[in-house]
Amino acid sequence: MFIVEDGEKLSETDRKKFHTLVAKLLFLSKRARPEISLANGFLCTRVTKATAQDRLKLLRVLGYLKRTKKRVLILKIGKYQDLLAYVDAAFAMHPDAKSQTGITVFLGRALVFAASRKQKCVTKSPTDSELVALSDNVQFIELFAEFIAFVTNTEIKAPLIYEDCTAVISLVMEGGGIARTKHLRVRIELCRQALKEKKWRLEYINTKNMIADGLTKVLEGEAFAKFADTVLGTSVD
Repeated sequence: MFIVEDGEKLSETDRKKFHTLVAKLLFLSKRARPEISLANGFLCTRVTKATAQDRLKLLRVLGYLKRTKKRVLILKIGKYQDLLAYVDAAFAMHPDAKSQTGITVFLGRALVFAASRKQKCVTKSPTDSELVALSDNVQFIELFAEFIAFVTNTEIKAPLIYEDCTAVISLVMEGGGIARTKHLRVRIELCRQALKEKKWRLEYINTKNMIADGLTKVLEGEAFAKFADTVLGTSVD
């Protein structure tokens, strides 16, 4: 999906139609179909320079939605005091070598937020890309927990963040390692300070169970079906 070839550029009229459809899919992915967030996130990066190849990718997403139009997002009941977040990254997925970040947030057993974003900086290793993904989202998760506590007028447990990169966990929990650039040192210290203040918790999870994995890279077959069922709430408990 991330392969970009020098194909024929769309006419201005077709490009505007492409842009409109991608914007509509963006609304849909945020409200009801989070499993298309990755594909649509990539298409969002192509709206100003769309090619015939990009249009084919858009048509494939539309075809998937047509085949599965009866699927709905189900918000399951659970303890709203339990705020769980899954943060993941895929290294150098884009043609310009930037990585892709994926995040899902569950309140109890209900998915309340999902996003797939292209990272703004180029990283030099998978560990760096995972660190960027984590540090970019921890403050949002903290604010989300404060918002839930304010709305419900109850105490919310410190959010639990799941991470599948043991190197990042070691960097922010145990120290060590060498960050050769200032912006990475700042990100490490930001996470380390928040952990010391118990603003959130961090735990390891196997990549096979990392829900946000489907928001960072293309999954196929059973892997995608499992991811879609999990984020839509249609999986059998």
